[in-house]
Amino acid sequence: MKNRFGKNCFMPLQHEHEYLITGTHDEVNRQHYVSRLRMHILNQIGSGLKPIYEKKIEPLFEEKNGRKPKNEHEIRKLMLQNSYTKTWSTMMVSCQDMVWSSVVPAIENAQPKLNEKINSLTSQYGTLTLTPDLKLPNYITGTDIHRMPGNYHTERTLQDATQGALYDRGRFIYNAGLSGPNADGIPRTMATYIKRRWQNFKPLRILELGCTIGSSTMPFVDAFPDAKVHAIDTSAPALRYGHARAESLGKSVHFHQLNAEETTFEDNQFDLIFSCIFFHETSRKAYPKILKECQRILSPSGLMMHAELPPTSNMSPFDAFYMNWDAYYNNEPFYQTYTNLKPEEWVTQAGFSKDNFFEVSIPDLDRSLPSDFQNAVINPSVAKQKTARIGENARWYTYGAWN
Repeated sequence: MKNRFGKNCFMPLQHEHEYLITGTHDEVNRQHYVSRLRMHILNQIGSGLKPIYEKKIEPLFEEKNGRKPKNEHEIRKLMLQNSYTKTWSTMMVSCQDMVWSSVVPAIENAQPKLNEKINSLTSQYGTLTLTPDLKLPNYITGTDIHRMPGNYHTERTLQDATQGALYDRGRFIYNAGLSGPNADGIPRTMATYIKRRWQNFKPLRILELGCTIGSSTMPFVDAFPDAKVHAIDTSAPALRYGHARAESLGKSVHFHQLNAEETTFEDNQFDLIFSCIFFHETSRKAYPKILKECQRILSPSGLMMHAELPPTSNMSPFDAFYMNWDAYYNNEPFYQTYTNLKPEEWVTQAGFSKDNFFEVSIPDLDRSLPSDFQNAVINPSVAKQKTARIGENARWYTYGAWN
């Protein structure tokens, strides 16, 4: 069924597990409405930004300066003075808040029973190790990333797990289910790519950084069944929920409450270390520390690989402006700084060999042709990387290094 914009009216349904909180009939329909509204604002209304830049902003800049803009910083003020851009930006912020407000009531109603159920859980597959005295970094406590109320870490009662439930449902509504029923499109793409490109690589000890509720961890459990999979995050409520979720899905994951800047793991402990859209939510100081920690705990001949935002160095001023909108209006303060960095420089400074560094744009496993995916395996490149945010992109920028 199509709506008047020619798009499917229905979003994919989220895969239900024992701890997922969706809500009543009316609450779920409100969530789906908000999700489709956000996609309409992002894609249909947002598509009007580039013509405005090309027809109005760029000529205005050239007339004033006698040259074309060099970067996003030179056009930002002019773009944001435009009424269409301001309207789109306001709608995006308002709709982002609507995403969370559509999910919160069901989570609040479920909180007592959800916490009781999770805290009485008997583990059968994996483990959960919390560190009550862990000092949370300022980039976690200082803002509500993605405008999510309470960010990842807030606990409203003892042994609270509801921030994990909020993230689970809210993130799915936010991207309209485009990452699949289990919200694992990016990590499944990564895991499949690793298996196909490096067929002789058989990691037995795997670690995910910044796992949140572990939805990005599960594909690696499935892809490498002989491996012992660990996952770390600083958020206790997200880890409580993630552990319960993994147990309900029958997945063996060992969750730890640790800061990726300085873990308690031994040297050379892991054969594969990965993350999914994690670094841009840290900080300028934390990023190099985390890379150095990866180098320390990665085994000889081990693989480090991260899916992240693409660098803006090769983008047009407009594309970079569009990419970095979130840094200003979606509570992601490190976003723009991160996209201006060159990963190769930071990876080599962390102790990895420049010859062992790689970067590749991988077609999304669910939203690309099998031939396109296979071509990325045979001919790895970043040349076709498309500027986008979650909900638009069909290719994922990844980078890493062999130890």
